[in-house]
Amino acid sequence: MSRLPTSEPPATHTRRPLFESLGITVVDFRCHAHVEAEGLEEPNPTHSIVLVRKGVFRRSRQRESVLADPNHVLFFNAAEPYRYAHPLPGGDDCTILAVEAERALELVARYAPGDTQRAERPFRLGYGLSSPRAVRLHWEFLGLVGRSASKLALEDVLAELADETVRCAYQTQGDPVPAEGSSSAAQRRRREQVEVAKLAVSERLDAPPSLGELARALDCSPFHLSRIFHHTVGLSLRSYMRRLRARVAAERLAAGARDLTELALDLGYSDHSHFTNSFRREWGVPPSRFRASTLKPKRTSTD
Repeated sequence: MSRLPTSEPPATHTRRPLFESLGITVVDFRCHAHVEAEGLEEPNPTHSIVLVRKGVFRRSRQRESVLADPNHVLFFNAAEPYRYAHPLPGGDDCTILAVEAERALELVARYAPGDTQRAERPFRLGYGLSSPRAVRLHWEFLGLVGRSASKLALEDVLAELADETVRCAYQTQGDPVPAEGSSSAAQRRRREQVEVAKLAVSERLDAPPSLGELARALDCSPFHLSRIFHHTVGLSLRSYMRRLRARVAAERLAAGARDLTELALDLGYSDHSHFTNSFRREWGVPPSRFRASTLKPKRTSTD
């Protein structure tokens, strides 16, 4: 994913402004890149909050690297350099909230008052897991844009969404990794193992590898992998996979997927019933109702 470039973007990237208010510009960003190794550093032109709707990409800054997928919310500081790689084909679709500095500081101040001393770098954290509420607000906002809702409604949801993305990242960090093997090299190794596990789940979402298979590939015990994943990410591997699968399903439903049985099997659910029940637990509504609430109504001619 290449971010908001200052010059005209390559043909594989499209950006479409959706809404602007409250010191925030909302942009629909779509990258159609194939598998790509890490590129050169790209400075981000604005403070930004990014919600991934579809796809997988890797973002690196200084010593921090994250494999970003629809379970994540990412934060960017203006002028800070980032590198990007695409480990899987298909690119990515994201919603970008380009935030003015004053608004970014206001959002962070509520949850981390000590992080508001540097206006040029309001986001200390680079990323976090998005909460179910953040994702629901995200899709509610996109649905309102599609239906040309009132500005009041759009601003109200946008305000809640921006606040929730910061809250879920700053207040729901994963627990610290156990003290054993706490050297910098050991911590880096654990983070690398977790990132590889996340990529394997994304790559085989329809038939994810077992914990044992993942552990063998990473040359560690399944108990160790289960423990470090939960401590590093803040979710168990199974919960992470369940969330990711439900969010990929949401994106496809919003894009117009009609055959629920086909979608269920494609994403690794055992059948239509399993899909419906799992989706309802995650979103609070069945897939058909979610699709109806997010699809843009077709225009009818009165001529």
